[in-house]
Amino acid sequence: MKKILFIVAIFSVTTLFSQNTFQLWNFNAKDGMEESIANLADKQWGDSKFKSGGIQIERIGHGDNPWSHRIILFGEVDKIGRVDGEVEEYEWQLFQEKLNNLVEEWGTSYAGRFLSVEGGSWIDFPYVQIYDLKLDNPVAFKKAHDKLVKQTSKTRGDRPVAFGTYDIGGGKDVSHWVAVGAKDFNDLISQKALEDEYVSEWAEWSKNNGGAVSSSNYTISVLAAYPNE
Repeated sequence: MKKILFIVAIFSVTTLFSQNTFQLWNFNAKDGMEESIANLADKQWGDSKFKSGGIQIERIGHGDNPWSHRIILFGEVDKIGRVDGEVEEYEWQLFQEKLNNLVEEWGTSYAGRFLSVEGGSWIDFPYVQIYDLKLDNPVAFKKAHDKLVKQTSKTRGDRPVAFGTYDIGGGKDVSHWVAVGAKDFNDLISQKALEDEYVSEWAEWSKNNGGAVSSSNYTISVLAAYPNE
């Protein structure tokens, strides 16, 4: 089993990217340990105060992501992680040891930025489909993406849609991502059926997105969330 070596650093890392950033770590949980992981996370972060953003543990569901779960830390640059003075000496080492006992293997890790976000709160729409993308022209894609999101807003309602980058990790075939929120699996599929109404809008997006290939797509659902409040 790979040991996590990043936990101590998670809550002090800053980057030089855009205002909103994220870091995530994929892993395979040991069989039957999901509830224990959630309970451990609640003990660790249940009463925590974050500078901005927060941290989540997410279950990976349908699709082609080979890992079972992931941890994602997100927030504003220079304001990511817990507030100063919240972390006691040796706290992370103890948490790391307990978490490693519940994890079969640690996997890939990424870091990147949010370039656009539309819609309501992800807390209200915790079932998310993620598309990993390879873009030929990111500027053209963002313009086409933002236009399509506005064109389809009537049927989508408050469901959030986000677009961003993988600045660290991702692999040679992945540079960007799109995330689409829903209430649950049934809600996600219902939204896909409604997208069939936008034939001309999707055709315009395809023509003007600058060249985009989706190398992977999968769903996640939130197992435990600790937002900045």
